[in-house]
Amino acid sequence: MSENNLNTEFEMQARVAKAFLEATQEKVKNHQALNDDEIKLLCPVAFKDKMTKAEINKLGLSRHYSFVPTMNVVNDLRALGYEVVDAKQVKARKKSTNGYQKHMLTFEHPKYKVEGREEYPQILLTNSHDGGNAFTLSAGIFRLVCSNGLVIKTEDYGSARLVHKGYSFEAVQKLVKQFEETVAEVLNKITEMKKVQLTKDQQIEFAKKAALLRFKAKSYNEDNIADVVSIDDLLNVERKEDAGNGLYEVFNRVQESLVQGKYLYASNGKVNDESTKTRKARPIKNFKQSIDVNKKLSELAFELV
Repeated sequence: MSENNLNTEFEMQARVAKAFLEATQEKVKNHQALNDDEIKLLCPVAFKDKMTKAEINKLGLSRHYSFVPTMNVVNDLRALGYEVVDAKQVKARKKSTNGYQKHMLTFEHPKYKVEGREEYPQILLTNSHDGGNAFTLSAGIFRLVCSNGLVIKTEDYGSARLVHKGYSFEAVQKLVKQFEETVAEVLNKITEMKKVQLTKDQQIEFAKKAALLRFKAKSYNEDNIADVVSIDDLLNVERKEDAGNGLYEVFNRVQESLVQGKYLYASNGKVNDESTKTRKARPIKNFKQSIDVNKKLSELAFELV
């Protein structure tokens, strides 16, 4: 094959790959069910299908460790009517962990996507292949208004674990049943949140507590966090649906600002002092941290219901 023909073929392959990536990203944006090829593009580690003895020894895992491919769980959830609508994996920090790193897949069920509903539930499946994490299913809520995902801490469901050893379809069924039993409870909590009105002082106090979920050093507390973080930024209204003093609206404004990094903070001095150099916060990209912050934020909100 001539050099020109070879270059043409590479260019064609690159265009096809680019088109596939863009089509997959569009499906994620529109919450459409992803097929295996699309999941593999976004989260290749989910397709690891076996673990050799050499790998188990290298990772320092117990000889009793039982490897369960993530796609086994995906297909079990599919059998129960749940579709994968997003998939992602963390970047491996070193070569030895590449292929084993933590990953997350988001599932939705068409039965919950009814016309007129502003929110509907999601199941978040997280796993890793290094033995450090069992499968974890968390309850999520997707809000149509802002295309924003919330992870809700619930008393009855919370985060349920699927251990690798003794894994079975029946275990998945049981956890999904528990999840579905809490969906009504979670949506009821959101309804109750929408009824609660907050004073300005309550909004500021909520935003301060929320800021401490990201600024966790012992030197930070409710008395000084407003010097470090712009509380006004956390409470900022970006869309008309989030305007007002309702707990649910305030919760969503703070959640989006906190997770997406839509606020300024001071590395030293006071954020409201003109002489202080401020920085724009970074979005939370690590989904483990995002889930943790979301759950704790929902707990703060539920305390006010």
